Amino acid sequence: MERIRGRTSKAFWMVAVFLVTMVATPMIAGAATPAGTEILNSATATYEDVNSNNFSAVSNTTTVTVTSVFSVSITNPADLDAYIDNTVYYPYTLTNAGNDNNTFTLSGSSASGWTVTLYVDTNGDGTHQSTETTTTASTGVVAPDNTYKFFMAVTVPNNTSIPNNTTDVATLTVTGTGNAGAADDTSDTVTTTVRKPFLVVTKNVSNITTGGGFDNTASAAPGQTLEYRIQVVNSGSIAASAVVLTDSDNANTTYVANSMRIGPDNAYGSANNLNPGDGNSDSAFPMPCVAAACGHGNVTSGNITAYLGNGANDGAAGPGGTLSAGQTIYVFFRVTVD
Repeated sequence: MERIRGRTSKAFWMVAVFLVTMVATPMIAGAATPAGTEILNSATATYEDVNSNNFSAVSNTTTVTVTSVFSVSITNPADLDAYIDNTVYYPYTLTNAGNDNNTFTLSGSSASGWTVTLYVDTNGDGTHQSTETTTTASTGVVAPDNTYKFFMAVTVPNNTSIPNNTTDVATLTVTGTGNAGAADDTSDTVTTTVRKPFLVVTKNVSNITTGGGFDNTASAAPGQTLEYRIQVVNSGSIAASAVVLTDSDNANTTYVANSMRIGPDNAYGSANNLNPGDGNSDSAFPMPCVAAACGHGNVTSGNITAYLGNGANDGAAGPGGTLSAGQTIYVFFRVTVD
């Protein structure tokens, strides 16, 4: 065996293989590779001969074309409360989570048949402005990893007979047009709860001449005095405003002047129940009222009017004040039987 410089002539190859990858479009961390991107790969081998001369060999190039993947995601806004004849706006952000352009159709529906309208979030801040009145049913073309912002508006009907705490479920449906079946379709539901004031008015009568207790009925002879107690409770979930109580049942009776009392207690003589007067400005309550369980009265030809709650004012014009949710107020007055 021939020796060269004391070493065997047997070739001693040292080979290192390196893979070099060339991607046509730079990648952004977290984003899917765009559809149509060509991933080009070749391999290179470097080596030396016995004299430490450097050589290299390059393979053929392979080409991989990235196919389209269609996907979508939407945010999930919190449920909202609404009043009668009131519209609430649910902000949505739709993201094209695929790797190809896509167009999404949008629609909304209400389980109760309430009006549902979709509006473009023009300035993209997630808060509906009065000027944002452009309706939408399609996103138009949305590039991969881009967003489209809009509102789903739900309107409670102008129907005061709708019970307090009534709920409606509205559904947003998103349908992609990327020929991917259900992969680029999605939906979301939101629940709108009706909040309204709800006054419960209970009237009882007592014959105070004979010392009878309060009930729905009483017996009385002409000349005897009756005391009426009217309880007003806001059992709704929001405040009731412009509260005015009227009682026009004055047939065969005569109102006892200056006998009205208004306050938070269920006893006529309670120190917390004050005399609002019969329509003059010397009421025990300030004008306007500065507490929930206060009010002002007006008596005209035996007809009783009580302007109740915080902000109520004196005189025939009122106006009525505000009773907060859960607030109870009593109105008392006396009449004699003709």
